[in-house]
Amino acid sequence: MSYAVAVLALVVAAQYAVIAVAIVPRLARLAVAGGVAVSAARWGATAFFAGCSLTHLGIAAQALLLPGHLSAGGHASGADGWLLVQHVLPHIGQVVGGALFIVIGWRRLTLTLMTKQEAVELRELELHLSSVFDRAPVGVALLALDPGAGRTGQALRVNPALCRLVGHDEAVLRAGFLRDLLTHPADRDRAEEALRALLSGEQAQVELELRILHRDGHEIWVNAEASVTHEVSGAPLHCVVQIRDITDDRRREAQLRHLAEHDSLTGLFNRRRFGEELDRVVATVRRYEEQAALLVIDLDQFKYVNDTHGHAAGDAMLVTVARVLSSRLRDTDVLGRLGGDEFGVLLPHTSEDGAATLAEALQQALRREAQIDVPDRTVRAAASIGISLIRAGDDADADQLLAQADIAMYEAKETGRDRVVAVEAGTHGTARMRARLTWTQRIRDALADDSFVLWEQPILNLATGICDRSELLLRMVDPLDGSLIPPSHFLYIAERYGQIQAIDRWVFARAILLLELRDLVGDTRSLEINLSGASLTDEALIDEIAVRLSLTSFDPSRLIVEVTETAAVGNVDVARKLARRLADAGCKFALDDFGSGFGSFFYLKHLPFDGVKIDGEFVKDLPESTTDLLTMDAIVKIAHGLHKEVTAEFVQNDETLTLLRGLGVGFAQGYHIAKPAPVPEFAPLPAI
Repeated sequence: MSYAVAVLALVVAAQYAVIAVAIVPRLARLAVAGGVAVSAARWGATAFFAGCSLTHLGIAAQALLLPGHLSAGGHASGADGWLLVQHVLPHIGQVVGGALFIVIGWRRLTLTLMTKQEAVELRELELHLSSVFDRAPVGVALLALDPGAGRTGQALRVNPALCRLVGHDEAVLRAGFLRDLLTHPADRDRAEEALRALLSGEQAQVELELRILHRDGHEIWVNAEASVTHEVSGAPLHCVVQIRDITDDRRREAQLRHLAEHDSLTGLFNRRRFGEELDRVVATVRRYEEQAALLVIDLDQFKYVNDTHGHAAGDAMLVTVARVLSSRLRDTDVLGRLGGDEFGVLLPHTSEDGAATLAEALQQALRREAQIDVPDRTVRAAASIGISLIRAGDDADADQLLAQADIAMYEAKETGRDRVVAVEAGTHGTARMRARLTWTQRIRDALADDSFVLWEQPILNLATGICDRSELLLRMVDPLDGSLIPPSHFLYIAERYGQIQAIDRWVFARAILLLELRDLVGDTRSLEINLSGASLTDEALIDEIAVRLSLTSFDPSRLIVEVTETAAVGNVDVARKLARRLADAGCKFALDDFGSGFGSFFYLKHLPFDGVKIDGEFVKDLPESTTDLLTMDAIVKIAHGLHKEVTAEFVQNDETLTLLRGLGVGFAQGYHIAKPAPVPEFAPLPAI
């Protein structure tokens, strides 16, 4: 038995030595406060455990060298029981306890020694964090991460905001797994994948939008952010999830998407979304070698309805027409409002005969059912319809198909209205139809081949006598002989068939480049460019202008954007928005051809323009026409009263210049001052 006591004493002595040498310094390093007191305590503890180690070394030596002294009364016989009680069992307890203390102290010790004051502060911090958790305005949950026990994902704690959001009390949420209780079945796989990414360390934090279910069953869209807390060893400890209700945000996004894709008056697809559907149908026809048809429907005499009975009556007619057309179409057909009184119909899986039959049926339905009541009478709708067939072997794209159907529709109008005309395969109809189709293709080619050129016409500052600005003018180069084609030959086609926005983009890009080139050499002249009425509603184009101007080095006020008065007056709200956007970008906004609709003086107070360019019809005969002189005087006085610049075009002689100066006109433009000429910066380099 003495040998057992000796072995145990040696083990205990070794443990005391390890505690003195390794564990005590470790404890001392964890102390929050340092100084003499901690140092003294450290050396005191070291001395104590070192003394205990030496004492047990003595016991071990005594057990080996003088075994008889450990027995009761110095006699070995009959003393084994007493020796067991006195030495063996206590030493076994010391061995076990000492081993546990060393292991914990060496590998797991995380305690920090602190003062009583610091302990109070820590408790206050814990209470504060708990209060923040409970009072958080968004849902917060603390989830278990214990794969071995099968508890991963179980809620350990949830805050009141989460309970209110889902309609469950805390006990219900903590009793199960949130992913099973709350997550929409369609989104559970994504939630599981996110949790796996966190646990595997692939991501330190995950964020996703998903649907959860309220207690009553309705869906709630939420933004969920999850992160993992870890132990000192690095093992995952808990998962913290923040859940924010974004249902209203999603609803607003859906409403904005609907507004972006639908006509606000009729609720039908707008031109942009209809174009996307047309692209889809064209791709399907080519892939599966099917047939489809495109109808363009334009109301006859709609302008008369607007002018005679007012815009409210016109809007009511458009809504009625949309309803009648919708009622006659299949679920697979697509109906859109392309603009104004023009509608488009896409007919998938439809032959030429089927398209013609349906077009006739739509015309008959409009005659019978599309009507509105106005004072003293009933106004009925009638429409001209153009058909373009979509075939697998035809390489026409969506724009070309729309142009073809539009041209066929105009052929129907020009041959009597209230008719249906289809574009015939190979011939494309009459000479008029072929001519229009040719021009749309030429415009498309000019844009693709950069076959447009810019000329400029200087504008005289009547106060300084210097041409400090010019207007950019568009020309098309004939690919056959290189001659220049004036805009009057092709712009109306471009406007009619949706190509004008692309032309406006081209002009804007070249104008900004020209201003940049001139700025580099100190040329500070301003440039005037024209924006079509169709581009007034092209927000993407205006965004491009604003972004491009923000990246330039020249003064943006040197760019003057002109919109014809008739286009601006026809879209006052849009024109006002455009003018504000242009002003924010730094450039100026002016009304071109001002006075052509003299009644539009009313609109001047609604448009934040910087200047007006008076229509040449009031200028060219100014010396001989008292009426023109009085009209000019009125326009100039009103413009000056509003602090706007005034430019007169079509100036043809010195006498007109003198009258303009007398009236107070600021700028003059015309052949008498300078003729248009090619922009020198864009002139081709001479051949070497």
